Amino acid sequence: MRTLHSYSYCLSILSTKCLAAAIVMCLLIVLVPSSFGVSKRVVVLYFEDHSRFDHPTGCGCIPTGPFSGLFGGRKHHKRWHLKEGFTELLNRKLEKSEIYEPVSQDELLDAMAETGLSRRALSDSKNRAQLAKALKVDALIVGDIRKFNQERVKANAGRLIRQGAQGFQNATANYVGGVQVRGSLYIASIQLEMQLFGTSGDEIGNPKIASRKQHQLGGLTMGPLDGVITEQGTELQFGQSPGLKRKPRPIVAPAELNQIEFGSERYNKTLFGMATDDALNKVVLALRENIGPALPGSDAMVQDQGSKSGQPTPQASMIQGSIVYVDAEDPENTYINIGSAKGVAIHQHLKVYTIESLVDPDTGDVLGVIPKQVGVIKVVEVQSDRLSRAEIIEGFGKIKKGDRVKQDTPTPPESE
Repeated sequence: MRTLHSYSYCLSILSTKCLAAAIVMCLLIVLVPSSFGVSKRVVVLYFEDHSRFDHPTGCGCIPTGPFSGLFGGRKHHKRWHLKEGFTELLNRKLEKSEIYEPVSQDELLDAMAETGLSRRALSDSKNRAQLAKALKVDALIVGDIRKFNQERVKANAGRLIRQGAQGFQNATANYVGGVQVRGSLYIASIQLEMQLFGTSGDEIGNPKIASRKQHQLGGLTMGPLDGVITEQGTELQFGQSPGLKRKPRPIVAPAELNQIEFGSERYNKTLFGMATDDALNKVVLALRENIGPALPGSDAMVQDQGSKSGQPTPQASMIQGSIVYVDAEDPENTYINIGSAKGVAIHQHLKVYTIESLVDPDTGDVLGVIPKQVGVIKVVEVQSDRLSRAEIIEGFGKIKKGDRVKQDTPTPPESE
């Protein structure tokens, strides 16, 4: 009897716990917003390439002209197809964000075939709206690669030191030592012009993205002592001392770049790869600013583009743009690339943000980006539909060209 009573007691306790767990799950389903965990579908239509990188008259990885055969021709070079590569990498970045669901290129081509749309036809907003409806996406993206380049500045200097001394029985002892100083500066630059389109096919944003990554390498050799200085720190080696573990450096040498596939795991370790990753992080950030979800701690309030009934609901208009000119001597002579077309008004205050990259100190990889407020501007003159003059009222000296500006709170939609 005692055993049966204990079994019944344990069964009662287990039933109570299961009931409590079920109640908690029901409360979570009711209380958690329906939009939680739901990804926004986005399609990358295409990228144009006007960088002239890897072009016979451009600035690719390998020499061109009559001397290219001496240094390795194009048959030794893995050609980088930037248009396809940037499309694939941006889709990877969107998927990795876990808040966007990128449409695959196969699904895009199938939808274009079903609707009878060509790439040229997508220049019309009505056709873009038709494609957006067919794919059930929240935004369409078009990119243009304006600059993709790596530059190098290199310098070497050396000096031979000879010293003699009077030794035993008037003999002369001589020794020779060399001092060599060397330094290199590599700069990878990427500039993208993006167009973001909403479900209506109209443009909702045109951010200009720029990324610039540097790798500095300085060295000093004095006899058996060899020192190397990079942005990761200082490394010293005496003679052939074993066991020296060098810190990771980005791949910059053209001979190594020629053997790397664009977008591969090894590409991520190049200076080009670091600049590419930073630029694509900024694209995702610009997408969040335009279609949501808002960044944690952001003042932006983005409403859902559709209601539960499937009918589109009015969306709050968020004024956003970029600084295009800053006068270092006159805070009232600052210009932004938004005007009457975005609803900018005189005396309106806009916050100014700069983008900071989160860099892994061990590997140098860009892990993400965060917006940091650097000031506030006040619109003093609306000059055109895409240009306004503003006065810096906070952060003069910190605000620079390329910084993002946005309204404190979105403008409520007009009632129908």
